[in-house]
Amino acid sequence: MMKRFFYHSILSLFLLVMFCITGGGNLAKAQSYQLVTSKGGLVSGDKYLIVSKDKGDALSTEQKTSNRGAQAVSIVQNGSSIDAATLNSNVAIIVLTEEGTDLWSFQVTNGSNTGYLYAAGTKSKPNQLLTNTSTSGLDYRASISIATTGEATIVFENQKNTSGLSRTLQRNTSNALYSCYASAGQSPVYLYHYVEPAGATEPKLSYNPASDVVLSSNIAGWSAPVLISEVIEDLSTLSFTYSSNKESVATVTSDGEISLTGTAGEAVISAKFDGDATYAPQTPTYKVNVFDPVTLDKEAGTYDNEVTVALSAAGAQGIVYTTDGTEPTLNNGTKVEATSKELTFNETTTLKAISYYGETLSDVASAVYTIQKVLAVPTITPEGGTFNYEKKVTIASPGVAAIVYTLDGTDPKGLGAGTEVIDGDSKEITITSSCTLKARTSDASMEHFSEGLATADFIINLPQPVITLSAESTQGQSI
Repeated sequence: MMKRFFYHSILSLFLLVMFCITGGGNLAKAQSYQLVTSKGGLVSGDKYLIVSKDKGDALSTEQKTSNRGAQAVSIVQNGSSIDAATLNSNVAIIVLTEEGTDLWSFQVTNGSNTGYLYAAGTKSKPNQLLTNTSTSGLDYRASISIATTGEATIVFENQKNTSGLSRTLQRNTSNALYSCYASAGQSPVYLYHYVEPAGATEPKLSYNPASDVVLSSNIAGWSAPVLISEVIEDLSTLSFTYSSNKESVATVTSDGEISLTGTAGEAVISAKFDGDATYAPQTPTYKVNVFDPVTLDKEAGTYDNEVTVALSAAGAQGIVYTTDGTEPTLNNGTKVEATSKELTFNETTTLKAISYYGETLSDVASAVYTIQKVLAVPTITPEGGTFNYEKKVTIASPGVAAIVYTLDGTDPKGLGAGTEVIDGDSKEITITSSCTLKARTSDASMEHFSEGLATADFIINLPQPVITLSAESTQGQSI
């Protein structure tokens, strides 16, 4: 059986895999920090990061006792770029402001320790870097020189010619902190300038629905290519890396070709884009929910008296079934919000069932269970025998409407003159003489009888009376 899947064509399903990002949407423009390699990259009023490329971290919003903490960052494209979207909120965002000829201030604008960085060292404690919201009396202005490699030398104004005092902002080589040092020897720092590309064209998606699609596990071997050129106009050069978090449900090749394995469950397909000069790195994801149609553990056919059927549908959100021959839907039938259900039928029934996930329905599983009433053969207790006294006998068959029996050896099914009727499912009778007891069960109409006939032979040898004459009783009598 093939399961229906809701709304979407096969091609549409694959297109959605790429770019269903929290309800869909276009690729966002890259918002990145670019390495500054000359003083021309210093723009008053713009945002910057102070970064140690060697250590892979940046100056953080954390203010320690006499210095600043460090927060890890992800530097890409050979160290030239940091994706703004990947930054931890604890990375300090700094506004660089020109304060005079070749003098700049560094204002931290986020976190709980906002304000201006300043060299706070003294002769006794030279290595200090603190923050204050006011610049009054602070050594907060620094000169900046930039090497072609991007290494930045940041020297605070009032300290640079005073021997023994802190002056150059560096990253500590041994400890994860940033401070001011009287000489070189620590890890150098680099400035990364926040850049939003100008004139970038937003890509247009050729397909962008707002919900995930649910598929059936019995669409065996379902696969088709997913090519980025089919999804985005004029951006076929973008390179994606595809992956599946549950390959037992669905796999995806390096070219974006998806295949279902036939196992129910949920797989998240990811299409990772590392970013370029125009568009930011991102990882669109798409959930493939695969569920089974309903299976019935009893085949259609004829059953005696009743049948119990187990319904199951792995991976589904629920099952809907009907027993009146109508087609089950989300609005018709009995809905079971589970993946299994047992039903018992004691009369002929047409069972139809579907599984569902959201609004996606499986094919219909259907079976007709014909129930034939089979009347049990009654039991006779005891089962016959020879007795020297009258014997009480129980005839029983639990749950039946009636029992018919005879003591003359005839079949009670004929309802002859010797037939007795027990209105119920048991009775105790007394056997007073030898006989053949025969019994059948019957329905209330007395038209249908059990196929089997219970028979029991009883021999009753009652003691005969003995007459004894005494000697006196015979005197005077002639013989």
